[in-house]
Amino acid sequence: MFRTLRLAALPLFSLTFVACTSTEPDELAGEAETEDSVDGKSDSINGASTYFAIRGDVRRCAYPMCGGHFLDRVNATSTKCHNGTYREACYVPELDWSQSGLSQEQQDALVGKAASVGGGVQAVVRGRFAPKNLTTPMPNLGRFIVTEAWVAQGGGSSDGVFAKVFENGVRCIAAPCPSLTEKALISSRTANISDVDFTAGDYTDEALEGLVNDYVAPGGIIVAGDRYTYKIAGRSGKGRTATQSYRNLANVTPATSGPTVNDGCFVGGCSGQVCSDNDGVITTCQFLPQYACYRAPTTTCEKQSNGHCGWTSDADLQACLANPPPF
Repeated sequence: MFRTLRLAALPLFSLTFVACTSTEPDELAGEAETEDSVDGKSDSINGASTYFAIRGDVRRCAYPMCGGHFLDRVNATSTKCHNGTYREACYVPELDWSQSGLSQEQQDALVGKAASVGGGVQAVVRGRFAPKNLTTPMPNLGRFIVTEAWVAQGGGSSDGVFAKVFENGVRCIAAPCPSLTEKALISSRTANISDVDFTAGDYTDEALEGLVNDYVAPGGIIVAGDRYTYKIAGRSGKGRTATQSYRNLANVTPATSGPTVNDGCFVGGCSGQVCSDNDGVITTCQFLPQYACYRAPTTTCEKQSNGHCGWTSDADLQACLANPPPF
């Protein structure tokens, strides 16, 4: 399976390994000087795009003060919160999906990914903060309006610049060919590159196949990585490593992003740790490391031999519960 992708020069996907260097300056690196997209209100398709890393809140206190989500702008050192203050990351108790066009399954997949205890940024959202929330007894805590959701596809650490990468239509007779455009998130900085190196991350063949499908489609993919240069037959090219890559959740099959839930059973609890006969089961928001085990795609919430819903205890789940990932 390909691990280094080069488009628009035959063959379409190249397995040629070449010497790479990091001496080329990264045109996309550094925080943008403008405030065009500081809070997402001026976000537009053709303008600076406002994207936020999102992670679930695992603090142990009563909702809505805890149990929501923290968001911080990628490629930036501070984030403007719902109340106008600047922080390293902003807390909101509510995600507003009304402008996302995502199904409930897809929304749940994003929330599950954001709660993942894996390293690096596991989920990215596009959108903006609003000063009030609509569903909690503390409306002044604000909310975040989601317009796009992206989920990590690898096991890497998401080091480097976050950039949107997409095919630009350029075709060449020989490689390297600058057939890709990369655009730094929350910036107007762009560059044309000829390569994305996925060997810097931990990807399954299935994940790479999904990335390639989106790679050449409108909207592209998001990668986090650094600039490198290389040569083929004396010709110079440049690319970006992909320590982590993200697909638009609208293009991802929801069933691959979380546990299997059979008809008549429901997943609930503050951390998605309860498999129940009843919908909307509520628990105290105390996160334990083993709760992450129930969000894996290999787990199943289904009717058990006693006639009630529960988690099916297979070897993978038992191994995870015996040695849960740290947080």
